Amino acid sequence: MFVVLFQRSFKIIFTRFDFDSNGKFVDVKLQVENNGESSSLNTVINVLEPLDDVELSISIGLQGELGNYTNVVRKSTNFCKFLKDRSAEPLTRLIYQDMLRFGKLFKECPLPKGTYTLQGYHIDEELLPSFLPETNFQLGLRLAQSQGEQILQGTLWGRIDKSKGFNNLKMFSLG
Repeated sequence: MFVVLFQRSFKIIFTRFDFDSNGKFVDVKLQVENNGESSSLNTVINVLEPLDDVELSISIGLQGELGNYTNVVRKSTNFCKFLKDRSAEPLTRLIYQDMLRFGKLFKECPLPKGTYTLQGYHIDEELLPSFLPETNFQLGLRLAQSQGEQILQGTLWGRIDKSKGFNNLKMFSLG
C-alpha cells in the first residue's frame, strides 16, 4: 500500500454576506462565522409560497491589484432545470452537491413552501482549481422569477488564503 500526503495550497475564508430578499416570496436569515482557523455559512430560508420557473444567476469576481473586482465566471440558468438535469453546470452542481451535506436545501421544482437550512457550510477546497491566486473574492447570487421579479440577491465576500500555518492535510491511499 502506498500512501500520499499533501497539503492543499489554500483555504477559503468567508468574511460577510450582504443580501436583499423579497418578503413576498422568502424570509432569509444569513450568518457568516469566523474563528480564525475557518469560516462557515449558516442560512435559514423560509419559502412563503411555491416558486416555479426560477432563474439562478451567479458571478464570481477576483480582486485585482488596483482593488477592482474582475468577473471570472458569470452564469445564468433556470434553477428548476438545473435541479432536474444532472449533467448541467458541472462546477455549480459539484458545489451544490457539497452544500447538500450541510443542511436541507431545494431538491425539486416548483420549490415547495417550507424551511430550508444550511448549517456550518464551508467550501471543500478540493472542488476548486489549485491555481487560484491569493486574493479577495466576491460571489454574486441572484434568484428571480422568469418574469424578472427578484426573490433573493446577495454577495458573499471572502478571501483565498494561501498562508502556511493552517491544517488542511489530506491523505490518499494508492494501491
